[in-house]
Amino acid sequence: MENNISGPPLRGPRPGGTEPVAPMSKARAAVLERLRGSGGPLTVDALAAETGQHANTVREHLDALVGSGFATRTTAPRSGRGRPASLYLPAQPDPRPAGYAALAAALARHIASTSADPAAAGELAGRQWARVLAGAGRPTAPSAAPSAARRRSSRLNVAASLREAGFGIEGNADATDFTLTTCPILAAARENPDVVCAVHLGLVKGLLEGTGVPEVGVELVPFAAPGICTLHLPSAAAT
Repeated sequence: MENNISGPPLRGPRPGGTEPVAPMSKARAAVLERLRGSGGPLTVDALAAETGQHANTVREHLDALVGSGFATRTTAPRSGRGRPASLYLPAQPDPRPAGYAALAAALARHIASTSADPAAAGELAGRQWARVLAGAGRPTAPSAAPSAARRRSSRLNVAASLREAGFGIEGNADATDFTLTTCPILAAARENPDVVCAVHLGLVKGLLEGTGVPEVGVELVPFAAPGICTLHLPSAAAT
């Protein structure tokens, strides 16, 4: 598939750690500003009081900020009856040194110039990356036919792993269609998309091994539109 990455507006996501590609509303920016200046975790109610917005509105903003990688969510310790409150913090800057992106670009150039099939080599590297993230000893096939709920959970786990790897990612309720709004090694991807985007595809497929979600229907479209790449994960095995 040809990647259209030239001409205004530039297609594809932004580098990881930048502001969102989609314009951020003043109300959402106010929530993020309060988080960044808080010095500690805040609840929805606290943020609603500080910003003057309704709690449900603040919760929607926080869900979007968490989904795009600008905030993190944890659960407060349980104290008494009822569900413990969610706590929110601004996402920390990427701890990886600037040389990380340069190393990724150098490796992509090496694969592109030495491999007879750079895309296949990139996908294999992505699968190996997935094994490192998942840890040793993971089964290669499910022990029983997975339920729809289990497949959805597996797709959500893939999204969480991509987020931890530095991607900004947002998905639909069924966790089948995602937009990637930021990329941790965007410069390398623009320089050698056949390699780097194949690495990302291999990472997704590797993360799905043993989950019951088939990799046959996985589709990653690099630079799909201004501001995003797109990722589709199948909901069930093809019949």
